Amino acid sequence: MDICYNHAMSRRSNIAAINELSASERVFTTAQAERLGVPRDALAKACASGNLVRIAHGAYRMAGVPPTELDELIAVWKLTKSALFFHERASRELWDGIAVSGSTAASVLGIGNFYLSPYRLVAPRRMRSNALSATFATRSVEWEDVSFSEGIPVTRLERTLVDLVLDDEDPSLVADALEDARGSGLDAARLKGLVGSECGRSKAGVARRLLLGEGGW
Repeated sequence: MDICYNHAMSRRSNIAAINELSASERVFTTAQAERLGVPRDALAKACASGNLVRIAHGAYRMAGVPPTELDELIAVWKLTKSALFFHERASRELWDGIAVSGSTAASVLGIGNFYLSPYRLVAPRRMRSNALSATFATRSVEWEDVSFSEGIPVTRLERTLVDLVLDDEDPSLVADALEDARGSGLDAARLKGLVGSECGRSKAGVARRLLLGEGGW
């Protein structure tokens, strides 16, 4: 009797913790669940019963939560520091520099004609992902140059344009993205500053030509 009671209590506790994670994170990881006391086998059982959907190895969402096109991308990002919660990683103090960038950021921001996938991210140190659809550039990005409005750090307009140049994207596509960004609140002064600080000698000329124009802003 006690065994059955404890099992029922444990199951209710796991369900409550999973619901809490779903409400706060939407897409959550195995490591996050374990921080709330939910064991891996409970997640496996929830998937088997159809209550959870596995988005990637170690990342889930509740079956009743409508999917979005960003779910897999969010999972890729969360799995880079899988034990931390979103509010921890979104803080200035704990900023780790891992963000969606380049063509993927442009797609999220709606500038230019870029595809969401393959996913492009940036990190301050060399990083790999188990997701074949994700690549990381080794670059530093300041907390001020990202937005968390999509539930994931995405480089802002100015930094995204600079990364498109650094990633050697087609100049015509960069030009289209710049034109769209101008109509979406582009900060010309910040763009100019980033071109000066982030584009080394090999990229400075093309960045000034593509992003600043021959005479600058």
